Amino acid sequence: MIPSLLEYPVYFWQLLRGIRSGYEARFAEFRNEDTRKYLEHVQSPEILDLGNGRLRPQFTILKHAGYRVYGIDLANQPRNSTKNFLYGIARYLYNRRSSIRSSSGTRTLVCGDVARLPFKNESFDLITSVAAFEHFLDVPAVISEMERVLRPRGVAWVLIHLFSCPSGGHNVTFTQFPLKKLPRGVGAWDHLRRRKLPFTVPLNEWRRDQYLRSFAERFDIVKHYCAFREGTELLSPEILGELSDYSAEELTCNSYVIVARRAA
Repeated sequence: MIPSLLEYPVYFWQLLRGIRSGYEARFAEFRNEDTRKYLEHVQSPEILDLGNGRLRPQFTILKHAGYRVYGIDLANQPRNSTKNFLYGIARYLYNRRSSIRSSSGTRTLVCGDVARLPFKNESFDLITSVAAFEHFLDVPAVISEMERVLRPRGVAWVLIHLFSCPSGGHNVTFTQFPLKKLPRGVGAWDHLRRRKLPFTVPLNEWRRDQYLRSFAERFDIVKHYCAFREGTELLSPEILGELSDYSAEELTCNSYVIVARRAA
């Protein structure tokens, strides 16, 4: 996901300074605001964090808030490896900086396929997913499973790192949010234009409207919006002309939120 090993020290510095936890706290604030009125009459809502990631920030935030929450991700498989060891350190730094303790939640971390959820029908009141949907290679199957395990009138809150934004290829940086500086010799929106840099993580390359249409087939979409933008200063008439199939609004939206509700 990174063209330079030099970003790893920056990443750990961001963890120590609380910068990463600050981003995640903002995401959680958006989710709370968008879903509050749909959950206010639900006693002890049960929540699924879909694609919780190795750092597990939203899972940890929800656990700390006292919710009954499950996290599912293939990354939840316990293995003795250097990568898992380093992520263990990263989680410690994140939790320490955030004043969050999450040791009690490890038993509700499930290793599994998000397109074949190992949960009973109508198990959850809220499904949340942050910066994971862009990695799901069978989006319709995931959305179908979300509908199955959500209770009637349950809510899905999904934040997607759009492929169409400058960092959408997940191969120019993982420490800049939003993206400000490009690697030397790489143009803006390289993943949509020249593809000089290879992709190093799975990406479905879906566009905003594809997600909206797929969710609309299974849910009532109650809200959708761009939460964070990037690349406005990188956008030129030349790039707009070359990428004429995209609007400036789509090209500069980093994080797109979809709030959807299952029918009664």
